[in-house]
Amino acid sequence: HVLQFLAHEGLLESGLKVRPLVLPDAFVDHAKPEKMYADAGLDSAGIVRTVFVALGHTAQAQRA
Repeated sequence: HVLQFLAHEGLLESGLKVRPLVLPDAFVDHAKPEKMYADAGLDSAGIVRTVFVALGHTAQAQRA
């Protein structure tokens, strides 16, 4: 819904970097939520990596 708002308001046209963070659209084996989030890159380390990559800081992303 946030992404839809940004698009409707034209805020994505000015170079704003957006990376949707979602669970994969595939069957995911059941596990503890912490593991499932980590596997999908939705834990804190995965989010930090995504931000660094979006900003072009690949060296920092590899260390995150």
